[in-house]
Amino acid sequence: MSLLFAKEMADGRSALEAAGTAVQFGPMRLHQDQLQVLLVFAKEDNQSNGFCWACERAGYRCHVAKTPESALECFLDKNHDIIIIDHRHSRYFDAESLCRSIRSTKSAENTVIIGVVRRHADREESSILPFISAGFTRRYVENANIMACYNELIQLEFGEVRAQFKLRACNSIFTALEKSQEAIEITSEDHVIQYINPAFETMLGYERGELIGKELTEVPINEKKADLLETINSCIKIEKECQGTYYAKKKNGESIQQNVKVIPVIGQGGKIRHYVSLSSACNDNNKAERICERVQAESQTDIQSCRHKDRRKGSLDVRSTTSRGSDGSSQRRHSSMARIHSMTIEAPITKVINIINAAQESSPMPVAEALDRVLEILRTTEAILSASLGQR
Repeated sequence: MSLLFAKEMADGRSALEAAGTAVQFGPMRLHQDQLQVLLVFAKEDNQSNGFCWACERAGYRCHVAKTPESALECFLDKNHDIIIIDHRHSRYFDAESLCRSIRSTKSAENTVIIGVVRRHADREESSILPFISAGFTRRYVENANIMACYNELIQLEFGEVRAQFKLRACNSIFTALEKSQEAIEITSEDHVIQYINPAFETMLGYERGELIGKELTEVPINEKKADLLETINSCIKIEKECQGTYYAKKKNGESIQQNVKVIPVIGQGGKIRHYVSLSSACNDNNKAERICERVQAESQTDIQSCRHKDRRKGSLDVRSTTSRGSDGSSQRRHSSMARIHSMTIEAPITKVINIINAAQESSPMPVAEALDRVLEILRTTEAILSASLGQR
């Protein structure tokens, strides 16, 4: 190898190393380790030597195997990024069978496998489909020139290998989706369901197989699917995302209120290629509403009791209360008045007000407004009770 050639490769590699090993994948910044290459050649020749020299110049770790058994064992131990299999001599081993064996392992999902084939000057080019079907990523027409081998490896590193490296990073993203407490649904641009996470299954009671591959209009998740889709499309055209609260129907027919955000994913050509839906049940809001309703009911009972006591000038006839209490209302008033006589008024009302204020912080506008009305009732109740007790 000439000094000029060596200098060109060194300069080229220095430029690549200056760019760093960091890979940007959307908002993720990934670090790519030193590439590992496995050469499977039954016999050493110029072609195998060419790739060995190229790996050394490119800064890759290179391992050589001469049999299918040793190649599979070495791969399972090292998990190489690139495997180059000699496909020229079928009498030594079956390259396609070896490729299938490697592909059948879980570790080979993102491995790039190259097949070295003979150069046929006088024969017609054969179809590459059987080659691809066997599991090869692409083929390399034999060329022992070190620069040709080097260029092939560099193109692989910044092409297929980097693409597979980014796909491996997707495992972390899917792990986050699978473990998320929010229900996540991904659909195509035509609103065909492509993915749902376990939280979605739990929330609505469906299994993935029942939903994936179906259009939203085919699934009885929402009674007003057409209106919902129209709303989503309208909001996305204007605001880039749609957010709101709506009622979904679970598999068992029960309705559930959800906070939903639908985000479009822009793909090739600047067009929307996917929709991501994030939803969570309004448990806290429903709890706040129940607190609101309970406080309102108790406040109304206490107001009626206070007004009744005010009319009776503070007296309470137990016998008349019992005689008129067949419907239970007088007994409730008696219970309310008993509570008034047996405890202070400020502490319970203050406690209720604190609960309502805490509920208001995470409540949507309709619930917050309802809680404001409850606070008004409590203030009125407090005033009436204070005046009533003052007359005693």
